[in-house]
Amino acid sequence: MDKYFAQLGQQIVRIGNKINARTRGWLGMLASATNEALKPDTAITAAAIAYFALFSLFPITLLSISIASYILGPAVDRQIIIQRLEFIAPAMGQLLGQNIDEIIEARGPVAGVALLGLIWSASTVFYTFTHTLNQIWGAKQRRAVWKRRGLAILFVLTFVGPILFLASFAGSMFAHLRTLLPDSIISMTGGVSLVLAVLLDVIMFMALYMLLPHGVSTWREILPGAIGAGLLWELAKKAFLSFVSTYLSISNLIYGSVATIIAFLAWAYLSGLIFLFGAYLSVAYFQLKQSPKETAAKIRQ
Repeated sequence: MDKYFAQLGQQIVRIGNKINARTRGWLGMLASATNEALKPDTAITAAAIAYFALFSLFPITLLSISIASYILGPAVDRQIIIQRLEFIAPAMGQLLGQNIDEIIEARGPVAGVALLGLIWSASTVFYTFTHTLNQIWGAKQRRAVWKRRGLAILFVLTFVGPILFLASFAGSMFAHLRTLLPDSIISMTGGVSLVLAVLLDVIMFMALYMLLPHGVSTWREILPGAIGAGLLWELAKKAFLSFVSTYLSISNLIYGSVATIIAFLAWAYLSGLIFLFGAYLSVAYFQLKQSPKETAAKIRQ
């Protein structure tokens, strides 16, 4: 029996090698990234990302709603704000619940606290991203601690805001176009909106993979990882929406008010795994296109 399974395993390996050769190494690249993403250390790193993300989400939400309520007044439509923020975490309205109305009413003192919390907690998330990407790429030379923290804070100020703005602008522009298009074309806009959402996700992951690690690769080398992470993240959003609609009603009987926190941690953990998978996929593609000597020399830069 053992001999049979050994032969079967060898046959599977031979078939896999043939398919990998026909796909010019892409199958092996995907297998390598998947194997790395499923390791216990990757799960621990994703859990750490989820922990810091929990402290980043609410300051971002508080700050966004506070600024919007100042500009638009107390009558601001909270659903519009939440729809824009769902680019980060789907089902945001269900996760935050009535806290949004209380935030709008107390928008004065919240803005300053949220700003400080946003800068520090979100920079901690990006600091963790930077450290993780440096480890994944095997970078020998790394920035000083104060440079990494400064880059993380700068990334918050120059990245989070524009991303939220792009998500809001894309949604508003698409909604305006729907009013101008005939009904025959509107039925096709669902696919267009999905493509735009995936494109925005890919751009976000490309920015993370390019700017955070200490000078490793070009945009062409990280593009496959960004595309893979963007596609998986968009699929995860759809699945998470379905999950939340059934999970919250059931888990409230067990966990009570903390059920929403657990749901968000699950989402952040899944997002962390996707982020790490995309990084591993970029490294695998980078190694596929480089000779061993070129790979070692470029990673040490």
